[in-house]
Amino acid sequence: MDNNTVLIISFLVYSLGIVAFGLYSTSRRKQTDDDFVLANRELGPWASSLSASASSESGWVMLGLVGEAYAYGLSAIWIIPGIAVGYLFNWFVLADRLRVSTKQSGAVTLTQFIASRFGEKSAMVRAIPVLIITAAMLGYVAAQMNAAGKAFDAVFALPYHWGVLAGAAIIMAYTITGGFRAVCWTDIIQASFMVIALLFMPVIVFVKLGSFTAVGDALRAADPALLTWSSGKAGLAGLGFVVGLLGIGLGYPGQPHILSRFMAARDMKVVKKAGMIAFGWFILVYAGAISFGLFARAYFGEIADPEQALPLAVGQFLPAVLGGFVIAAIVSAICSTADSQLIVVSSTISRDVIPLFRKGKADFARTQLIDRWVLVILAILSVLFALTENRMIFTFVLYAWSAMGAAFGPVVILGLLWKRTTRAGAVAGMIVGAVVTVIWKETAVLKAALYELVPAFVLAFLTVVIVSLLTQEGREK
Repeated sequence: MDNNTVLIISFLVYSLGIVAFGLYSTSRRKQTDDDFVLANRELGPWASSLSASASSESGWVMLGLVGEAYAYGLSAIWIIPGIAVGYLFNWFVLADRLRVSTKQSGAVTLTQFIASRFGEKSAMVRAIPVLIITAAMLGYVAAQMNAAGKAFDAVFALPYHWGVLAGAAIIMAYTITGGFRAVCWTDIIQASFMVIALLFMPVIVFVKLGSFTAVGDALRAADPALLTWSSGKAGLAGLGFVVGLLGIGLGYPGQPHILSRFMAARDMKVVKKAGMIAFGWFILVYAGAISFGLFARAYFGEIADPEQALPLAVGQFLPAVLGGFVIAAIVSAICSTADSQLIVVSSTISRDVIPLFRKGKADFARTQLIDRWVLVILAILSVLFALTENRMIFTFVLYAWSAMGAAFGPVVILGLLWKRTTRAGAVAGMIVGAVVTVIWKETAVLKAALYELVPAFVLAFLTVVIVSLLTQEGREK
């Protein structure tokens, strides 16, 4: 049996195992409206932490962050402290407050939380989050399908478009049946595979290089800027580069697919334990991804697409059986985000949009059917988007991350921590966050100076505060 056949078989074993595990989770399904979108609010610490972590990091860490370290060198490390703050703030400041608030109000989506906090009868309060989530998430899911296409292309020589379709098929096989519970259960396995891959692959490449001196010499010979803390940029350009990487962490409080894990946690004890597990997982995965990117650049030199460094190394350094499982880890990362995001968008549309166009409340069976049909349609749209020629995972993800982080982060933070936040402040903040993201991203001189999330988040936060103070008199009690 040739190596390629062994590689494919080991990968298929993993994929079928994930699908089977996801389908098995349906045996725990409850006949409640909350089950498909929040697993009946009974997630334990491991499911909460690893699902939130895996769904937030995904293929952009396994491929995108590796590619970033490969292309820009040591400066990629600035991502770690910013994201560390995002993790800690989310888990130890926001998580339990959001869990309690949504359980009391019965909200199962971010849109419903915002509506319950700032006025359920306001069409504007509901419409803005729905539009932002749908647009941003479709791009985000497309980036995951994009990553699947790259991984299958690099390892199996499968044409890009077939790789996209294969990734989509794996995700849909369990998501459409098991819903949020299947997503969270499979995320436990997927997060574990990510850690294993990103712990061992850097070690393997480092052993091939021989020493840190060899790594440094190879990077210096390739490009001295790789060994600088600002990728060779100086002055304001260097400051903007570093601040932009640090600022990625600002996006965590505004990501619906992360916040849904907080809503689904069983109790406060779960949240506290899950926060510690999630933070430890984050340190291992990010350190591994950046280390591998640096070592791979030292070993391979220039390659056409830095985001394919990990699958290329797998094909070169690992026996076929192990290689199949490492590729499975990459696809795990992709699946763990795409499935979560599809659930978020489908639940947003089925629970926050479709009810506006029907009279009365749909029965349980009809609601479940709508959830699944919406999910299928969104998956098809994401695949079609991914089949275009725009294939930069890191860029794609950061755009969507910024739009949601800036639009929702300030509103969620202030909505939970500051009682004087008003409906007008929340609406204005969401609009400013989304609009500034797009304008900044599409203006070349601004985009080159600073990652759009930083100014968009700051301006949105200030907008919520200022408008809320100006509209206190008209605030609903």
